[in-house]
Amino acid sequence: MKGKILRINLSERVIKEESVEEETIKKFLGGKGLGYYLIYREVPPIVPPLNERNKIIFASGLFSGMVPGGSKVAVVSRSPETGFIGDSYAGDRFGPLLRKWGYSALIIEGKSEKPVYVVVGENTKIENAKDLWGLRVYETTERLWKRHEGAVAAIGPAGEKMVRSANIMFDTERAAGRGGLGSVMGSKKLKAIVIEKTDRKIEVKNEEEYRRLWDEFFEKYSKGEETESLRKYGTTNGLLISSRAGMSPSYNFSRPYIPKELAEKLSYREIGKYEVEPREFVHGNSCPVKCARYVKIKVRGEEIYVKPEYESLAMLGAATGVFNAEKVLYFIHLANDLGLDSIASGNVIAWLFEMVEKGMINKDEIGIDVKGFGDYEAEEKLLRMIAQRQGIGAILAEGVKRASEILGRGSELVVHVKGLEAPAWDPRGLRTYALSYATADIGASHLRGWPKPKSLPNDGPAKERVPSLIESRDKDALFDSLGVCKFVPYEISDLEGFCHPVFGENCDFRNLGWRIETLARVYNVLAGLIPFKDDTIPEKWWIPEEEGPAKGNAAFIDYEDFLEARREFYKLRGWDEDLGTPLPQTLEILGISEYKEDAILALKMLKGIQRD
Repeated sequence: MKGKILRINLSERVIKEESVEEETIKKFLGGKGLGYYLIYREVPPIVPPLNERNKIIFASGLFSGMVPGGSKVAVVSRSPETGFIGDSYAGDRFGPLLRKWGYSALIIEGKSEKPVYVVVGENTKIENAKDLWGLRVYETTERLWKRHEGAVAAIGPAGEKMVRSANIMFDTERAAGRGGLGSVMGSKKLKAIVIEKTDRKIEVKNEEEYRRLWDEFFEKYSKGEETESLRKYGTTNGLLISSRAGMSPSYNFSRPYIPKELAEKLSYREIGKYEVEPREFVHGNSCPVKCARYVKIKVRGEEIYVKPEYESLAMLGAATGVFNAEKVLYFIHLANDLGLDSIASGNVIAWLFEMVEKGMINKDEIGIDVKGFGDYEAEEKLLRMIAQRQGIGAILAEGVKRASEILGRGSELVVHVKGLEAPAWDPRGLRTYALSYATADIGASHLRGWPKPKSLPNDGPAKERVPSLIESRDKDALFDSLGVCKFVPYEISDLEGFCHPVFGENCDFRNLGWRIETLARVYNVLAGLIPFKDDTIPEKWWIPEEEGPAKGNAAFIDYEDFLEARREFYKLRGWDEDLGTPLPQTLEILGISEYKEDAILALKMLKGIQRD
């Protein structure tokens, strides 16, 4: 296993290649694992996320471009929302092209004095982006496509203005949306990255065996029953599923259960009316599922294309009380174009709407007329104001946690963990799921493990489901390190089977997720995380649901149930059961004993805080 890094220093305008030790690749693979490792090694925990000493890493997965559904690139940096290590992922062409050029990771460091964009290819270079600065994502991308043939990752006005939830858009429709990593690009005056198209192939050791496996799994998942629903509907029926389980984010997580007829207004039944054939020039061909498809709507006489997903539909629609498919599809397009995370934006607007409903904020403070839930005219205005940091938008651009602190009210209504706005799954409908949010390094993420089997919080102790949560989380970390989409239902053994024909040797995926999370936990504690304070959930999730299948259920049976589950999680992770930080011997078990002194320092710091 070989690895190579492309390092670009924007301050010094220096571009160079470096090799990655084989042992590092074996321990961290690529994608998430390699990105976390590099941030740990290269960005001191005291460096603020928007400081030029912070770095942003684009790490292709070990199997990006190598297996059906292997199209992901990981974006890793210090998150401006949480202050901790943040990661987000996007599919399509960027990751596979980065691999074809021979790179496991692209590291962007320093800060340009003037707006620039980077071109990676035969002649990697830093280009002037003066004519692109200030443009939205779609126009930026279209202009770069005319200049270069390849994949484009770009930020919009939100990234330029360093909105804390700014995202990075890949080929217009794929978002590395969580954690505000677009604002890190903005802080570096980096408007976009282009990975040029190439006919180069990624070398494999046994072409015949590799091709046989590729064909086998592509056939299986492009036609099999296990992916049939995703192939037909994508994730657009998610609101029907979440509301039926009492897990919807409707009305700022005030109504986890909503009637079927209301949920259907933002489901495939409505969304499918706008579906069109995919535009092939931005549509990857390696995915056997192809769950995302284009819809087309007309807004003020203009035809607009967008790829809707459940999280965006639910957070920009159900969470804000807007159950109008055409309006919400436009909001998704607008958020993408402005470079805003649709989850965070919907969350903070929903919070403001509830504040209005409860008479906790008035028109004079907001600056525009806001009626409350369902006010789609206000939602459109607020999206624009957030991206430009105008008026109340400047406060909302700080994220829901900071916005409540700035205004000095509404903290009981905010729904976040560690400063990251919650996504579209209320945990009161699934036992132990809230612990996934509480303990995740990134904060409130729906991609950090799902406990099994399904049951309600009142059905039994949350700690009983902790082992399954950890198993699911570690599998997610593996997929994110391999660059494989989680919607392609590989077993781990399936992916291990690709190793020998690709690399000529077997892979050891054991302990990868545990290793990554342990390293991240040490780093984050040194960066200011206080686990026994920060590994928690918002007030709303302690309120029992009032109706539906989860009626009477809060996120946990009671607070002691939560504490027992959290202690069990820490114990199974090899962390101190009270402090929530890794024990030095755990780093030895995981083969990262070189960071044992950091773990000891983290323990000392937390013991001091606990005593105080």
